[in-house]
Amino acid sequence: MWDERTRAFPAQTFFGHILFCCLGLFWPLPIRAQQPPLSEAERLFTERDRGDALRQAASLLEHWLKKDSFSYQVLWRLSKYKYYLGDRESQEPIKLRLFEEAIEFGKRAVKSENRQPDGHFWLAVSYGSYAELKGVFRSLWLLRTIRAEFDTVFKMDPNYENGAVYLALAEMDLRLPWLFGGDDRRGVARLETGLKVGPQNSELTRILGETYVRIGRKKEGRQLLEKVMTLEDPSRSPKEIAEIRNRAQQLIESMR
Repeated sequence: MWDERTRAFPAQTFFGHILFCCLGLFWPLPIRAQQPPLSEAERLFTERDRGDALRQAASLLEHWLKKDSFSYQVLWRLSKYKYYLGDRESQEPIKLRLFEEAIEFGKRAVKSENRQPDGHFWLAVSYGSYAELKGVFRSLWLLRTIRAEFDTVFKMDPNYENGAVYLALAEMDLRLPWLFGGDDRRGVARLETGLKVGPQNSELTRILGETYVRIGRKKEGRQLLEKVMTLEDPSRSPKEIAEIRNRAQQLIESMR
């Protein structure tokens, strides 16, 4: 006969083994639960034409930031989402506030990780929209910072966001007076190179088409504008593509 100790030992070993297996099975869950909800935020962002999806994406990451205020992946996305919210806002005071928030998140992203292009890019984009809203002459002090941030992205990854860096730098060249660093010839060259890098970038295609028309290369400009009308741009939502095509169509009609 087994005494109590003899019978108890195998039972303890058995249940101990079960407990160990269970812990091994479930231990990773708290670790996974502590990862930021980036996939859900990105899903909401891709649905940004639908209702309040874009605000939900930003709110989701802002809530997470209370747990991890230095998460680079969260910070640069918040800069991007706030920029998009500002770009879609019609009321100027709210628009300005959203761009300011985008700038702040962009700064924090760059401070958290300055060797990746995302934070620099969305900080520069947000600064640019803020400066445009405030007026160029009231924002001259920002121009050097904006260009420096875009130049940083260009050095890290010139193909970033489907040629968007070429477009951003080209627009500065084309919009600013020579005295403030503008250069039409350089701007056109950047657009042309950018189109080779990102041939599906519908906004870059439209801007180059408009620029060709403006400088007298109307046939080439019209061809690009007509191309915009059927170009599939995977980085833009249906609403954004419709707006880009509408602008292109307006210019085509004005050329008749």
